[in-house]
Amino acid sequence: MKVCNTHRETFYHVLNAVFTAYGKQPVIAELGVLRGENALKLYNALSPEKMVLIDSWSPAANEDYSPFDQLPPWVDPVDKYAYYYGGPLHEQETFDKLYQECADRFADKDNVSIIRADTISAIDAIQPRTGIEKFDVVYIDASHQYEFILRDLMYYQDLVGPDGFMLLNDCCHSLNGTKQNLGVLEALSSFLKRSDFIPLAMTNTDWSDVILVRKNSIMVQMVDIALTNSDIPFVEIPHQLISAAKVVYGSQRHNISFN
Repeated sequence: MKVCNTHRETFYHVLNAVFTAYGKQPVIAELGVLRGENALKLYNALSPEKMVLIDSWSPAANEDYSPFDQLPPWVDPVDKYAYYYGGPLHEQETFDKLYQECADRFADKDNVSIIRADTISAIDAIQPRTGIEKFDVVYIDASHQYEFILRDLMYYQDLVGPDGFMLLNDCCHSLNGTKQNLGVLEALSSFLKRSDFIPLAMTNTDWSDVILVRKNSIMVQMVDIALTNSDIPFVEIPHQLISAAKVVYGSQRHNISFN
């Protein structure tokens, strides 16, 4: 696994180079879309044949934040992050505005379908609504709590083609992540034991992104070639160490440590 000194948008361009070399125009899904800002970056970088955006745009998603009636002292109340959503997190109007912003962003793109549902309920709607059987890229950025992200990984692996990728956002352990009750890295660690996926690369950043692919896929070699021949600085480590990843805060920058 390559730990890369870069940001997630660079990974999109790496995957585009791989798909271009492979002669494929990818079919993409993003789970957890919010305003559609990251989805648009994916769209522009990868020029997909089709794209599906899945999000409930509902305050009900807040119920996933913690299973406890009383928050543990190390977890911030979800309302602390209302500024990021542009309004109160318990009002449907906040999420309706986010949905509309996303819909407006993709209004002129007729190869993009929006499914307004939670990630699991959306599965039965994908094929009837879009005709898509398998995806080449699934970007997972919905609920970040352990059981929910693990569930998304377990379900959506079956919707990823044999040489397709899954990408995870916020896949690290950090002080800031603990305050938001993130369980993405822990869910990934469990998923890797239950599946034939392996991590190929992760960003050396806070809120790290990780690229996953099946261990016997030709894309293991293709991504290795693309990163090795790029100008992206990286170090290589055994992928089994990913569960130890944590963010350390230096005076100049954040880094991922596996110590």
